[in-house]
Amino acid sequence: MAEMDDMSRARTEEEQGVFGLRAVKRDLEQYREILLPLNKVLEWEKPQYPAILIGIITFVFAIIWYLEPSVLTTFSLIGIVVSMVDFVVPLVSSYILGSKEWTVVEERQFENICNRLLNAYNHILNLRVTLTNMKKEKPKVYAMVLMAGFAVLAWFGSLIDNLLLTYIMVVFAVLVPGLRKHGILQKFTKMAKDVIMRLIKKPQKKGSKSKVN
Repeated sequence: MAEMDDMSRARTEEEQGVFGLRAVKRDLEQYREILLPLNKVLEWEKPQYPAILIGIITFVFAIIWYLEPSVLTTFSLIGIVVSMVDFVVPLVSSYILGSKEWTVVEERQFENICNRLLNAYNHILNLRVTLTNMKKEKPKVYAMVLMAGFAVLAWFGSLIDNLLLTYIMVVFAVLVPGLRKHGILQKFTKMAKDVIMRLIKKPQKKGSKSKVN
């Protein structure tokens, strides 16, 4: 019975993944001609792409720093740009790129992009489920983890200017696909895990020696 339950659960998760991928592909289908070249830039297919990305972001933030718009004005301008992109991109894609034949290779690349977006969304959902379970099973640990995390963020935010902190966060978020594609992010993540494991194991070794003595 347990094996049957595991099989049915796995089959359900697989079906949910397939339907989720279909939904993402359907929602992004009108942007697919733009997503492929954008994905190449984000994944650093050419060595000059990281410098171009950082240069564009730096230019935008330099304009914001120079003009010093209010928060409401900034969000309004972002909304205008997003609305224009949402209107113009499908229109341009249908008129200019509509006659181009969509190949199997491009379809596979588009599906990989949708898969990564779906995986990122699932990671966020898993984090939410983990926090919810921790709140139910270990409420004290949950409260301590949240308060400690927000306290560190508040302390770090008080040391850096808001615009500079936003700039660093945006640059990091834009560079993440390239860092991940070239294995740099995995390398630093592994190094951080090794350091944490060493810090955890050192007190245990000292405690075991004191018990033997």
